Amino acid sequence: MAKINVTEIEAKAVELGNDMEAVKRELKRVASVKCRLIKQKGIADYEAKLEEVLKEEQLLKEVRSYITGPKKTTTTFEQEDVDKLTYDETVKAIRSIQSKKSLTRWLTCEEGNNDEFRAACKVESMLKAHLETVKPIEDNTVRKTDIIAIIETIEATGKISTAKILEMLKELI
Repeated sequence: MAKINVTEIEAKAVELGNDMEAVKRELKRVASVKCRLIKQKGIADYEAKLEEVLKEEQLLKEVRSYITGPKKTTTTFEQEDVDKLTYDETVKAIRSIQSKKSLTRWLTCEEGNNDEFRAACKVESMLKAHLETVKPIEDNTVRKTDIIAIIETIEATGKISTAKILEMLKELI
């Protein structure tokens, strides 16, 4: 497979308007094309078409990372990163950093006598302090992502019965 260069990634990002939603839709479309193609292994130019689809999928994944930027790991969190976390994300980050602490505790002969362990302890204390300030989402709260999923389902299917819409909405209650 040919290597994707940065200019191709930037051009595709501009073509999609640097819009993450457009990139996600395009990735779904390409995944669907790939799935259909894999079921048609007997066609004459199968290998060429599959290589083209895989290259396009890889390009879109690169565009996605280009738009979002590098993801920050839990071990490199600063206070402003911690402040942006929700309750669930904070709990997950605490578990992650505690795992890192246990892995780095004995990297030297003396317990906890290394920079990685001390950094993990610092991040853990920031996360635990943040956990005290954020509240978990209550059971009667409807998440925006659930509503977006319902809207996308309605838009994708075109005509959908009122009963099906009501069933999906009742699941949120």
